[in-house]
Amino acid sequence: MDIEDRGNEFQKSEVNFTGIAEGFNISVAYKDEKEAYEAFCTYAHNNGFSVRKDHHSFWPNSRKIKSKDFVCSKAGFKKQTDLNSQKKCRRSETRTGCPCLIRFAVDEDGNWIVKKFIESHNHDLARLEDRHLLRSCRNIDDERASVLKSMTEAGIRTVDAFSYLADEVGGVENLGFLKMDAYNFIQKEKRSKIEFGDTNALIQLFKDRQVDDNMFAWDVQFDEFDSLLNFFWVDGMSRIDYDCFGDVVIFDTSYRLNKYNLVCAPFVGVNNHWQNILLGVTFLSEETIESFTWLFTTFLRIMGDKHPLTIFTDQDQAMSRAIEVALPHTHHRLCQWHIAKKVPSKVACFNSNNKVRGLFYKCMSKCDSEVEFERSWNEMILEGNLQTHEWLGDLYKIRSKWSTAFNKEYFSMGILSTQRSECTNNVCHGISKPTSSITECFLGLEKIITNWRRNEQDEDHKCSQSEIVPVIRSSSILKQAARFYSKKLYSFFEEEFLHGVGGMSIDFVSNDSSKFLVNYTENKDQSNPWVVHFDSTDCTIQCTCKKFGTMGLLCCHSMRVLRQLDIVKIPEKYLMLRWSAKARKSFYSGYVGLGKGTDSGSGFIFRNHISRFAYQISTRAQGNELAEQYMLGAMKDMAENIDLLVEGKMTNSNFICKSKSRAAPVSAFKDPQKRRPKGISNARLKGYWEKKKQKSKYNFALDARLLHFYCAFNALLLHFYCAFNALLLHFFCAFDALLLRFYCAVTALLLRFYCAVTALLLHY
Repeated sequence: MDIEDRGNEFQKSEVNFTGIAEGFNISVAYKDEKEAYEAFCTYAHNNGFSVRKDHHSFWPNSRKIKSKDFVCSKAGFKKQTDLNSQKKCRRSETRTGCPCLIRFAVDEDGNWIVKKFIESHNHDLARLEDRHLLRSCRNIDDERASVLKSMTEAGIRTVDAFSYLADEVGGVENLGFLKMDAYNFIQKEKRSKIEFGDTNALIQLFKDRQVDDNMFAWDVQFDEFDSLLNFFWVDGMSRIDYDCFGDVVIFDTSYRLNKYNLVCAPFVGVNNHWQNILLGVTFLSEETIESFTWLFTTFLRIMGDKHPLTIFTDQDQAMSRAIEVALPHTHHRLCQWHIAKKVPSKVACFNSNNKVRGLFYKCMSKCDSEVEFERSWNEMILEGNLQTHEWLGDLYKIRSKWSTAFNKEYFSMGILSTQRSECTNNVCHGISKPTSSITECFLGLEKIITNWRRNEQDEDHKCSQSEIVPVIRSSSILKQAARFYSKKLYSFFEEEFLHGVGGMSIDFVSNDSSKFLVNYTENKDQSNPWVVHFDSTDCTIQCTCKKFGTMGLLCCHSMRVLRQLDIVKIPEKYLMLRWSAKARKSFYSGYVGLGKGTDSGSGFIFRNHISRFAYQISTRAQGNELAEQYMLGAMKDMAENIDLLVEGKMTNSNFICKSKSRAAPVSAFKDPQKRRPKGISNARLKGYWEKKKQKSKYNFALDARLLHFYCAFNALLLHFYCAFNALLLHFFCAFDALLLRFYCAVTALLLRFYCAVTALLLHY
C-alpha cells in the first residue's frame, strides 16, 4: 500500500466515541504524542485518575505510529503469580479492569486525532485533596529540579530540600511531585555522573580540570585486571600552597570510603594564618609498603622534587618504611595522640600510678634535652617496674620519632599530632555516605577546598584592611611584630613576649654579655635554667629550648635577653617569611628579587611563581573592561617576545622555560571492587577503650551454664515451696481438728447446762 492509499484508508475510517467527554476537547488535533499525552493527563488529573500508555500500531512497512491507546492506570489485570513463591514485598493489587480508554489516530502529516474515547470508570475517582498522588500527573519542572539539585549539592539532605519546596508553595499537594520522586531524581543525577563507570567518570573529571587548570596534576594505579587501586590528585593552587607552606605535612589514613573500602588520606599543611590547607588527596585500596611508596614518590614528583622538612603520620610500619625509601630527606614524626591512646591498654600501671603517667607525658613533650628524657624515662621504668615491658622497649627504640626532646633541630611548628588531619576527616565524613562513589567524594572535597580558601581570603582581607593594636603600644618590638606577622601568629608572638618580660628573670650574665641564664621569676628551684647565647656582631641569639628552630618564633627566654640588652628591634633574620601577613606576595617578590644566581628555568618553582603572579593580576583586572583588554594585549606582546627568545633572535636567555607534559590514559578502566567489610564504619579507627565499650560476642557455653544453674535453683525453690506448703497444710488440719473438738465439747456442755436449767424451771 502506497502513501496515497494510506491517506484514503485513514480518511475512510470512522471515529467511534463511547460516552461524552466533559472537559476534554475530542475535536482538537495534536501535533505529536507528547502534546496529546499531556492533554489527556491534564484531563485525567482534573477528574481524579491516572493514565498509562497502552497498545499502539504502525503503518505497514513503516515505523510510523498509526494509532496509540492511553488507558486508565487501573485498566486490565496483572498476570497471576504463584502465591507460594517467597517475596520480600508483595504489592497490593490496584487494577480493576477499568474500561476508560482514548485512542488517537495519526495521519501522514503527524497529526494526532481522537478516534475512540471511553470515559466511564468502574472504580472510585480520587478526591480533590488526593489528586497530587496520581502517578501520571507528578512531574518535577526544570525550575524546581534546579533548586533541588543545587540544595543537595550544597550538602542539604534531600528530605529537607523537599520540605523547603513544599513549604514554598503551601503544601505537598501544590508541589506536583512526591518525596519519592525527589529521591529518584537525585539518584538519577548521581548515576548520570558515572554513566560509564565510577573510575572512568573520575578520570574524565581529572581531564576536564586539567583543561581549566594547567597545573592540575593527577596519577592513578591499576591492578592486572585494569581495576583502580590507588589515585592521587592535586590542583594548581595546592601546588602553589605547597611551594609556600609545604615545610610541614600531616598525613593520616584513618578515614575510609564506605563503598569500596578505600582509604582517604589527605596531605594537610598549615598556612600563615594557622589554618589548614589541603596539599593533595589520595585514595588507597591497600595500606602496604608498595602503595605508600608509589604515593610518596608520585607526590614528590608532582611537587617538583621538593621534600617537606617534616611529615607527621600515625604509627604504621608500612608507612614508615615507605617514607624511608621515597622521602629520605624528610624527618618523620609520629602522632603523640595515637601513642597516648595505646598506653592505657599496653601498660597496666599507667592508670593506677599517677607518677608513671606523669613521667610518660613528660617524656613525650616536656623534656628540654635528651639527657632529661633519659633520666625521666629510667625513673618511669623503675617506678612502674617495667624493665621487661616489650611494648615500651619497642617504643623506646623509636623515641626520636615521637619525643620532642630529640626533635629540637627540626622545624615542626610545634605540632605534636595529626589532629589537623583528623579534623579534615570529620569534614569528609559529612560528604561521604555508605553509597557514595569516588566521583562524589572528589566533588565534595573540591567544595571543602573552596571553603577553606575562601576563609583564607577572608583572613587576608582582614589583615590588609585592619591594623593590629599591640597590648603595649609603646613597645617598638610589638609594633614591628604587628606590622609583620598575621593576626594569629602575632597573638603567639605577643604571648611569648609578655611571658618573657613579665614571667622570666636573668640569674647570670657573662662578662662580655654573650651568655645568659634565664629562669622563671617564681619556683626557681623546681626548674632548670635556660641558657641563651647572644652574639652582638651579627645579632645572633640562640636558646637551649630551640623554639625558633621548631616554631619559627623567638622564645620568651630570648625576649627577656633582648629586653635586658635594650634591643628595640627584632633582627630581620628572626622574622620568618612564612608567618608574614603577606607571605604569598612576599614569596613571589623574593623570587623576582633574587636575579642573578637563581636558576629561573628550574621548572616547577618558576611555573608556580609565574602562575601565582598571573593569577593575582588577572584577579585585579577582572571586571574592568579596559584592564582586561590591556592585559590581553600585553600577554600577546609577551608571547611574541618569548617566541623570539626561544628562537634565539634575542640575546637574553634568562627567561627560557622548560615545560613537560604527560599524556593521560585514554583506555576505559574498571571500578574498584566493592569489598566493604561488615561492621566497619567510615569514621576514624577506634582505640582500645572505645572498642572495650562495645558489646561482647555471644558466648553460648556461658549461657548454657547460666541456664543449668537457673533451672537447678528454680527446682530447689519449688521443692522448698512444696514442703513448706505441706507443713502449713498439716498444721492447719491439726489446728482445725483441735478447734472442732473444743467447739463440740463447749457445745455439749452448754447443751447440758441448758437442759438442766430448763428441767429446773419446769420443776418449779
